[in-house]
Amino acid sequence: MKLLIQTAKRSAKALAITTCCLVPFMGVAQASNTSHLALKTSAKEVNGVREIEAGNYAAGIRKSEAALARASASGLKAPLLTNLCVAHIATNHLEKAENYCNAAVKANARSPINFNNRAVLNCITGKSEACLVDLETAQSLSYNNRLVNRNLALVSKSQWVAKQ
Repeated sequence: MKLLIQTAKRSAKALAITTCCLVPFMGVAQASNTSHLALKTSAKEVNGVREIEAGNYAAGIRKSEAALARASASGLKAPLLTNLCVAHIATNHLEKAENYCNAAVKANARSPINFNNRAVLNCITGKSEACLVDLETAQSLSYNNRLVNRNLALVSKSQWVAKQ
C-alpha cells in the first residue's frame, strides 16, 4: 500500500512512502483509485518533523516524543502529536498511531489535517464509518483543502464504502 505524506511547506512535493506491512486499503484488493491516501505533517516547524518528512521515522519519533515530554502548553503539543500520528501510521504502529491521532484531534479540534490523518488511519484499519465522518469533518473545517478533498473523493468512490 502506498501512502503519501505531504510536507508542511506548500512548495514541497508530497513524499511517497511504501509501507509493506499495512493491510490493503479498507480491506479490499487494491485498486488504482484507492491506494494513495495522503497524510500531512504539521505546518509548524517542530522537533522531528524534518526527519519524519524525510522518511527517517525512528529519529523523527524519538525527537518528537522527547519534545512532547518537555512541552507544557497544548499549542506546543498539537503539532508534535500530529507528526507522531503520521510517523506511526507510516511505520505500521497502528495502536500508537491511534493514540497520537486521537490526542492530536483533542489538542486541536479545528485542524482539518488532524481529522484527515485520523481518517486515513481509520481507513487502513477498516473503520469505514469513522473514516468518512473524519473526512467530512475535515472538509467542513476547510472546504478548499485539496488534500482532504482528494482523500474524501477516493474514499467515497471505493467499493468497500459503497457496500457498507
